[in-house]
Amino acid sequence: MWQRLKIENMKNIISNFKIIGLSFLAIMILSCDGDEVCGYTGDNDPDCPNLEANIGDDCDSNGDTLLDGTVNEFCECIGEMMPTVACDDFMQNVDFEVVTGDVNASIDQDINLATSWGPLWGSGSGSASLADLWDSSSTLPSGFVHPTPSSGNYAGMWIENSNAASPSFREGMFNQLSTSILPSTGSYVMSFNHAVMGITVNNDVKIGVYGVNFSGTLPPNPTSMQTPSNLDLYGPGNSVLLGEILVPAGSSNTYTTASLSFDTNSLTMPAAGFTHIMITHSHIVLPDFGRMFIAFDDYCLISE
Repeated sequence: MWQRLKIENMKNIISNFKIIGLSFLAIMILSCDGDEVCGYTGDNDPDCPNLEANIGDDCDSNGDTLLDGTVNEFCECIGEMMPTVACDDFMQNVDFEVVTGDVNASIDQDINLATSWGPLWGSGSGSASLADLWDSSSTLPSGFVHPTPSSGNYAGMWIENSNAASPSFREGMFNQLSTSILPSTGSYVMSFNHAVMGITVNNDVKIGVYGVNFSGTLPPNPTSMQTPSNLDLYGPGNSVLLGEILVPAGSSNTYTTASLSFDTNSLTMPAAGFTHIMITHSHIVLPDFGRMFIAFDDYCLISE
């Protein structure tokens, strides 16, 4: 008798456990939708659990807590070579992407469409012209090619090093600095990309980079390639050569990164500092006449 009661009690206990288990399972199923597992949804899982991020998200590429990279399809955080934001310290609109108007409304002489960029001179005698503003869809003059790799808007101008009487190929552009660079404030580094879009005389040319103190009215157009000198365009002592970039004969339309540095502790410069950066041909003439049309993009000017 006792044995039978014991067995029946065990059966009841097992039966009760089964009922409780089935009831719990039913509750769990009813509380979940579709193919979801209760308390978990796969949609909340990041694409890359190792980075706790999705493909295309910003990420920290070097452990400095700055989001300076992008998560690629292999769940790797790939850093950028030089973020544009970091190079907007002094020069503005360094990639020419902020514009007013249509870049392609005119084929040339429209650098002033780019915010913070402008011409070097106003009007007057001679036929000197301005730098141009283009994008990868612009229709180019015959014989020209777009720079590569494509990177949106870019500037372009003739760089001719000569003593020619005609200023027809004397071009240039200004960038208004966000903050003046003052004397005795240390060293600065500038970099930019350049590529050759067209060549008419295939010898070396030199790009000149100048610091300028300027306010007021632009000077009249130059009357020759060297008159007035780049150093005298805005009055004596207001333009200072910061450096030259040599572009060798036979250069291609693939962008090359150039850099230069200058030290305001030792440089003779205007007391009020530099308000603008001027990009044009170097006033120091090379032995052999050369003329190239050069694209410019992605400027960076920072203090060391």
